[in-house]
Amino acid sequence: MPPLQEFLALAQSIAPEHRYRTVYDTDFSVLVPGKEAIDADTLQVFSRIGFAGRTVVDLGCNFGFFTFEASRLGAARVLGVDREARVLAGCELLKKHFKIDNVAFERHDLDDPDSTLPARQFDIAMLVEFIGKTFVVENRVAPALAFLERLSRRELIVSVQKIYWIRKELGTTPGKLREVYPEKYVQGGDFLLLEYVCDCLAPRWRMEPLSPMAEGYEKPRKFLRFVPA
Repeated sequence: MPPLQEFLALAQSIAPEHRYRTVYDTDFSVLVPGKEAIDADTLQVFSRIGFAGRTVVDLGCNFGFFTFEASRLGAARVLGVDREARVLAGCELLKKHFKIDNVAFERHDLDDPDSTLPARQFDIAMLVEFIGKTFVVENRVAPALAFLERLSRRELIVSVQKIYWIRKELGTTPGKLREVYPEKYVQGGDFLLLEYVCDCLAPRWRMEPLSPMAEGYEKPRKFLRFVPA
């Protein structure tokens, strides 16, 4: 059976929460629909990252869209990381289908204190389309960023939604969030995620926005580059 057909059969057998990101073929046609679609604006912003000749790690890669894309944009080597073994098996099938040789996939858990991954260093460490509502509500943003920070001393790439509406999007209350976050990030009915992310990495890292920024609430996630301060 061709790798693509094996992948499609595998993907359909995996629960939707573990295949959250839409999977695309080389012509950008949809192979497997997911909750997270990739639009032209996201691709255009992602192409601004200087991958050429560099080593990259992509945390929470799911089926490897950004892992493969970093390779196509000239990265020397890319490692995609996820904690779901069957998802990673799908990545290996897509690797064969795409005929991309400089990409590898490994199973690691960001919550595992014994993970061997932080012993390695990369030119670019990415946490893309990964930090979302659940991470905010469960107060897991800072640990995820701390794990990411251990993987590169040169450049971090993070994408996040700037602001979440606390009741409508996070399904909780400002009071409950104030129990786990400083009050400066809980303003009225908003949680200021982008500001929280920047403060978690400061003063060690300086943020450079890759995406256009406007004042106030914006739904699309923003790509941020962090370089040593």
